Amino acid sequence: MWAATMVRVRTSISRHERQELILAEMRVGTNVRIGDLAARFGTSTETIRRDLDLLSQKGLINRTYGGGAPCLSLEPGMRERHRLMAVERRRIALAAAEAVGTGDVVMIDAGSSTLHLANVLAGLNRRIVAITNGLPIADALGKASQIRVVVCPGDLNAAQGAMVGPETTAFLSKLNADRAYFGASGLTADGPTEAESGMAWVKRAMIERAAEAVLLADHSKFDVRMLEVVCPLADLRRVVTDQPPPEGLAQALKRSGTDLTIAR
Repeated sequence: MWAATMVRVRTSISRHERQELILAEMRVGTNVRIGDLAARFGTSTETIRRDLDLLSQKGLINRTYGGGAPCLSLEPGMRERHRLMAVERRRIALAAAEAVGTGDVVMIDAGSSTLHLANVLAGLNRRIVAITNGLPIADALGKASQIRVVVCPGDLNAAQGAMVGPETTAFLSKLNADRAYFGASGLTADGPTEAESGMAWVKRAMIERAAEAVLLADHSKFDVRMLEVVCPLADLRRVVTDQPPPEGLAQALKRSGTDLTIAR
């Protein structure tokens, strides 16, 4: 249990940092208790109670008696998620970018992990075509002189910085790509999972039109069940992550024929 292996965190962190750490803990599907969090952060139970109340009011967690539980249908916005696991996601992006060569056509889904990939690709500035529904991703790629950026039309999901909806998926259905890079809210033996239906349908459209589908998922996504299963594991050519997955998930990936890349 998490409480049994709990490590006390330095007490000089800000309220915002503390709430980010609470969210990161809950992303792995863990219920948290006020007393455990207070001991971990070296603060009062009233302070933790206020943190959980605020996160609940924002729709980021479900408030429970004495603590909180993960929310299956909602997750933090893009800006908030981009700050979480930043070092790990940068490593994942560097490993994923190694497969992108001159002349490739890639689809890049809106998300925090894929934004790290976009920043890496912009730095490499290889001559590629990048198709994306992510506005921050388009902005990052647009700084590279040799990258042609194609932005999907559709309805704006402002919290995720993404274009979604029927117009987006119809646009993608007319295109082909060598590879689709996408993130997910979670990764289980059933496949990658997603909190928002609109985001899930765009991922499916990209997977359908690409020769290979590559999932970028840091270890906080392992065994996290969210509202929708995007696709079966067998539809993934590769998963790029920062740590080996738990045994059950590792075996499921092996059975599905999905390659696993650990970004050391």
